[in-house]
Amino acid sequence: MQNNRMTDIIYDYFVSRILTGYYRYGDRLPSVGCICTQFQVSALTARAVLQKIRENGYIETTERKASVVIYEHDSQTVQLSVYNYLSRKKGLDDIWQTSGLIFNPIARFYFSRQNADSIRRIRSRLKKVQGHAARQIICLYSEAMQTLNNALVLNLFWEVARYLHIPFLDQSASFECTDEQAGNHIKRMLKLTEGGESEKAVTEMQAFSTEVMQQFFLRLQDAYGNVPLPEQIPFQWQIYREHPQVCYTLAAEIMGRIDRQIYRPDEFLPSCQALALEYGVSSITMRRTLELLSSMHVTETLNGIGTKVSSDHTATPDFSHPQLRKSLIVFLQALQIAALTAESTAKHTLTAMGESGFHKLSGQVKELMENGRVYLLGKACFRFIGDNSASAFVREVYQQLYQLLLWGHVLHLIFQKPGSFDAYLSYAERMLESLHRMDAVSFARLLSELLFTVLEFTRELLLQLGFQKDQLINL
Repeated sequence: MQNNRMTDIIYDYFVSRILTGYYRYGDRLPSVGCICTQFQVSALTARAVLQKIRENGYIETTERKASVVIYEHDSQTVQLSVYNYLSRKKGLDDIWQTSGLIFNPIARFYFSRQNADSIRRIRSRLKKVQGHAARQIICLYSEAMQTLNNALVLNLFWEVARYLHIPFLDQSASFECTDEQAGNHIKRMLKLTEGGESEKAVTEMQAFSTEVMQQFFLRLQDAYGNVPLPEQIPFQWQIYREHPQVCYTLAAEIMGRIDRQIYRPDEFLPSCQALALEYGVSSITMRRTLELLSSMHVTETLNGIGTKVSSDHTATPDFSHPQLRKSLIVFLQALQIAALTAESTAKHTLTAMGESGFHKLSGQVKELMENGRVYLLGKACFRFIGDNSASAFVREVYQQLYQLLLWGHVLHLIFQKPGSFDAYLSYAERMLESLHRMDAVSFARLLSELLFTVLEFTRELLLQLGFQKDQLINL
């Protein structure tokens, strides 16, 4: 069955680029196969998107050939581009200033893992991408990311690119003047990557981003700085994945409440009817959710009495269930992003909050230690960043990741390495000490170290549970 949500996302992605000049009259859109790979969708969905774009007069399609743009720009298009910029100005400013907290450590990781084959693939893809400077840049980074085997990282990258579609404005603020800079940047990046100088490659990436984007935003400020801003459209991360049944979303929400001890072991949940009313779903949907939680041994249903949070973690869930397996694969992808970015985001968040932030987080760490729940240490710190970062972009990314990380509840209560409690406790004690000293650097480093340890163990665990290596992230 066609996924209408994904059809709308992909349609908006391409039409916004046609309207703002990224794709111009006569340009070819990516093939069905490329769209399937980029957005993790079926060929049926990709073809439905192209058909919708064609029906609305933007492209012409020929069997077995790439779709060609037939839309031509006019003065109304320019006005729409200006509006798109002004309605996203605050979000763009925030992303420009803070996206490096997320993408720089990820880039450092994937550039260090390039090899001769991956670089040949990048060069081959670049030869096929002609025209706009931004296309070359996007192609370089999206291809380099393939070494991670992490669809969620690519998903985030493309969603940011979708939000930033306004750099393809015409007139005086055009991005076209960066063509030469972009070409030189790509040459330097490939040379550094081939030479194994990943750290210098990231430095080059940062320098290019700062120089080019700063110039670009200054030109936009000069061109439209005196125009009143319309209602702002914030960045929202649309995650490209098959939309799970509602009961899976509800199960993750309830597991989050269990993690936060809103629902405690051996305590009964509200009745099925009360939960259905609270979450705005039918009693049938909520009953299925409770059955799912029970099958994963997160809860236990007692006939005629109710459903309580399970305290018995000796039983093993049915990990052969397709939807549960998909959720755990995405969980691992989210965990990798968490491990790669936690050091930079934690340091930034605590530094911006000052003394109040250190005091607030130390209280949460203490509570976990006192309640014997230090295995939730990483997740609690991650939620803290998502709630308190000064950057709306970082908050959006971390809040979305936190929802995906809730599926770790199925694993960490059941499969714990011998001595893992002592290891978590050791981290908690050292992290608490760093918080008391208000040492953001030390705290952030410890958090990153903890998450990488959990990441390696979780990947190994999923392999033991029968997941195929090519389904999982590369380390």
